[in-house]
Amino acid sequence: MTRASSMTPEHLLQDFGNRLRYLRKARKLRQLDMDDFGLSYKYYQRLESGHVNPTLLTLHKLASAFEVSVHDLFRTEQDPNPQAS
Repeated sequence: MTRASSMTPEHLLQDFGNRLRYLRKARKLRQLDMDDFGLSYKYYQRLESGHVNPTLLTLHKLASAFEVSVHDLFRTEQDPNPQAS
């Protein structure tokens, strides 16, 4: 992820989607598996592709699915290792 202050909203959503993809693959989950966490396949697919701005409730579901804190959903590669919540 790049610095948020120099990014457009579209770039922020795209970077967030890339982070979700990374977390999902790290947990060996498929997009279809996200339904088990209350996120439909189509909706989750749109999140990963950067076409949806998630709500706070969605962020909570994502954090639970990936076993990280909501804060860790926004970590960048330069940040220290994420801590599980």
